Amino acid sequence: MNKKEICKKLGYHNPKKCLEKLEYLEKNGIENFLKHNFKYDFILSSELFLKKVLEMYGDEEDMKLFKKTKEKLSRSSGNLFINTDFKRISEPIFVLAMMEGVRNISIDKREFENIEEELEYIKNFVKNHYQKNNGTLKIWRNIVSYIYTSDSFDKKIVFDTEGNIIDEVDNFIHSKATIKIKNKEIK
Repeated sequence: MNKKEICKKLGYHNPKKCLEKLEYLEKNGIENFLKHNFKYDFILSSELFLKKVLEMYGDEEDMKLFKKTKEKLSRSSGNLFINTDFKRISEPIFVLAMMEGVRNISIDKREFENIEEELEYIKNFVKNHYQKNNGTLKIWRNIVSYIYTSDSFDKKIVFDTEGNIIDEVDNFIHSKATIKIKNKEIK
């Protein structure tokens, strides 16, 4: 069956967008197809397009890869909070609010195949971050520990500055500097 016939079977009267997607899939594979942000073509979303093509012409391995990649791409980011010995003396609150992002690092979990890989990455990241910053974090002063939050783990994981796990806690409340105007937080 040629590509134009596939497009007709999928409901495309004008096969141009369908052919672009099929060519991209052929050249780049299932995982890259799902990562690519195709514009909606008023027929099928990229994910549904791929699923239908795989149902019609793929095999069991293709469907497993599709489901695994879809799950991987839907993971939310983890958050690594850098705990310091900061005590506010005279720093302006707007400066603290502007620097808040320095001690909250978003971790993209889509690259990890499993929890072990994620944990190993965080351990190495913590160790390298501490060394790269010589144990201090700009206005926040000396780094004491790192707290990682991820939906992959039941608890928040506390790391020492060498990347070793030192504790697991249910809750960790940290102070956060924010600026609000008319009850809306400025980021």
